[in-house]
Amino acid sequence: MSISLELVPRERESFVSEVRWAKEHISAITHINIPDLTRLETRSWEASRWVEGHYPVIIHVRACDVEPQKIETFYRTLKSHGISEILVIQGDQEKENTKKGMSSLEMLSALRQIDPSLQLYGAIDPYRQSLREEMNYVEQKIKAGAKAFLTQPFFEKGILEEYMVHCQGLSVWWGVSPILTEKSLAYWREKNRVPIGDGYDLSLEGNISWARFVLEKVMEYPEYALYLMPIRVDISSYLSPLFEKLS
Repeated sequence: MSISLELVPRERESFVSEVRWAKEHISAITHINIPDLTRLETRSWEASRWVEGHYPVIIHVRACDVEPQKIETFYRTLKSHGISEILVIQGDQEKENTKKGMSSLEMLSALRQIDPSLQLYGAIDPYRQSLREEMNYVEQKIKAGAKAFLTQPFFEKGILEEYMVHCQGLSVWWGVSPILTEKSLAYWREKNRVPIGDGYDLSLEGNISWARFVLEKVMEYPEYALYLMPIRVDISSYLSPLFEKLS
């Protein structure tokens, strides 16, 4: 079973420290996932070298940032950093950026044509539209070149199980992330339109229990994998108890 750990490339020292800690203490982790956040100085492909070869790396790229006529130059940049696994997301166009970037479908198709050996991932977001519409979008991404998918984090059993049933036969990495404060809870509800009930357990223990449930569900399907996003939490405090209880 594959398990990817997302690490945000805020600065090199702490990033490298977390990679090395995971390698030493959590043998179940198989990949590192690096988001591409334009507010940070280091882009995802640049931070891939901080993994120091300890894991295969899946980087995120924002299709909206790349103009169609520059896709081959962008591809060469990725290859110069040794990138072979790429999650293509649409991304939100920044107001000051007047350039017309690509759609995620366009980027998937273009990268597939340039280099069919790339492992291209699409995103699944269960909150932006209906299940039928999202699964239709998944089919479009497969036709464009996506070979596998990573999801937004799930926080509710019913939605998770519904998507797991509909995604059977696909290679999907299922997202899970802790929510530890009322501020973070409000962010997920308002920004990402996640239908989280009033009884959501914000304790660290409650979040570990939910992550364990998701992991156990993922283990029921041979084609599924886990995508851990330990946002705003010490990774040792979150991951050590999770994997101790599963050992």
